[in-house]
Amino acid sequence: MKKILLFLLCGTIVASCGLAKKTAQDVVDEKVTALSNLKGATVESVTLEDGLAALKVTFESGILFGFNQTNISDIAKASLDELVEAISDLPESRIRVYGHTDNVGTHEANMTVSARRANEVSKYLQSKGIDAGRLTSKGLAYDDPVADNNSDAGRAKNRRVEIFVIPAQ
Repeated sequence: MKKILLFLLCGTIVASCGLAKKTAQDVVDEKVTALSNLKGATVESVTLEDGLAALKVTFESGILFGFNQTNISDIAKASLDELVEAISDLPESRIRVYGHTDNVGTHEANMTVSARRANEVSKYLQSKGIDAGRLTSKGLAYDDPVADNNSDAGRAKNRRVEIFVIPAQ
């Protein structure tokens, strides 16, 4: 009985002193707030298919790359630098980078462009100190649209790079 009381008392003291471990969702929510003004990007908290909490940063392709290009723009580098700084306190996090395109052109061509863009972003993150073992990149072509590809505005929304930062759970 004394052990149970001591355990409960210790848990209460730790929680009331703010020493309780943050959940992955707490970490994600803090990062969403910290990155709310990231230029050219939408930042949100998401739950992945496997139930993991993640920070999702979606960069419009126009800010990252020129038309049909894979070289990262200087404006995008500044935003990616800001992202790297914001997640520097999460060395155990995993990072997934997905490239997306609209449906103009062949699936094969779009797969190539989307994969090269995802890889370029991954390489840039590595150049800023993110360990390659934490990174996964993949091109998805136009297989996961977020808007209708039948309009210019919809196609523009579909041309994007998504970065998922998954804190240690």
